[in-house]
Amino acid sequence: MVIPAKIAKEWLILGNDDYIHAKSNHKGDISIEKRLHTHKHGQNPYAVIICCSDSRVIPENIFMAGIGDLFVIRLAGNVIDDFGIGSIEYAVSHLNTKLVVVLGHTMCGAVKSAIDDHHESFISSIIKEIQFAIGDEKDPTACSKLNVINTKKKILKSKLIKQELQNGLKIETALYHTHSGHVEFLKK
Repeated sequence: MVIPAKIAKEWLILGNDDYIHAKSNHKGDISIEKRLHTHKHGQNPYAVIICCSDSRVIPENIFMAGIGDLFVIRLAGNVIDDFGIGSIEYAVSHLNTKLVVVLGHTMCGAVKSAIDDHHESFISSIIKEIQFAIGDEKDPTACSKLNVINTKKKILKSKLIKQELQNGLKIETALYHTHSGHVEFLKK
């Protein structure tokens, strides 16, 4: 069953609204039956989420999703590399997922390090990527938005992704507000 991008986005928005007001995950199926079904029949995620490794950013909870609902790719600063793009290509070409969401967040430590020009060791490759995305911008929220837009641009360089755009794939950018739990889908 292929879930169209428009419906997948509506589910994310509704799930996020529930998340903001909920105390437990009552919508996402995390039952033993669901685990056994996905074990036997495989996964059918309705969205790919590229997000930061930050422990406050939990896509399955933010969108009140269950087992097999989201294909999540996490890297500090929600930057993307060849392995991440390959993972997206797998989800959209083999699992028929029609929505990709690049999800940044407020109060991102990687973005703050990029603004402050502070980096070391392997972290420097993440910081340099974010610095490229943000340019001279210093507002942390604006920088987080610029960063997700840059990640989307990198994803769009994939030939397979470009082909899938002709078959109903949509790529969205969004910002998770850590203080409220709200996900803001961006216009770009």
